Amino acid sequence: MRFSSRLIFCSAAPAALFVFALLSSQWGLTRTQSDFNDYLKNNQAVVAQLQELYAQGLQSGQALRNIVMDPSDKQAVQNLGNARQAYDAAYADLRQRVQGTAMEAAVGDMQALRQAQSAAQDKIVQLAGEDYDTAAAALKNEETPAWRTLREAVLQELKAARAAAEASHKDHRDRAQRIVMAATAAVWNGGRWVLNT
Repeated sequence: MRFSSRLIFCSAAPAALFVFALLSSQWGLTRTQSDFNDYLKNNQAVVAQLQELYAQGLQSGQALRNIVMDPSDKQAVQNLGNARQAYDAAYADLRQRVQGTAMEAAVGDMQALRQAQSAAQDKIVQLAGEDYDTAAAALKNEETPAWRTLREAVLQELKAARAAAEASHKDHRDRAQRIVMAATAAVWNGGRWVLNT
């Protein structure tokens, strides 16, 4: 090979390798961004909505107790309504996000548990204005057990969702590291090849 041809080849080869590494890195960055967006949109969103169910369940229980203690407390009545609306909105979003996943059936089963709790709450709100003792007894014997059952279901799915989110995060992180290592290896090996040519 003539010296000029060899010089051109030795100049073009590194340039081609660097372009390849750059394109690989760009593809890896795009893929990593897509994976991260998917992680936030799905895994983390499911965890967040389950946490919201738990928080609003607690909030509605506290508001209900305030109503039993003082049926004329309009703020407690409003708090109960707000908590129930927030719960229902979070649940509707959660149902959509888990469609077609392993969590779909369990999340679907929560609806009946929630309806039982809501029915108990409605009964207690009505009783609170009539008879404190009866309302307090219903709170203890009906609403509290209904909430405990629902809470257990929510917490069980929350634990599973957190584990799935962690596994997904690790998978995306490992994939990103492999892409970076492949691009680095391409540049390194290409440089060594040029120097040995």
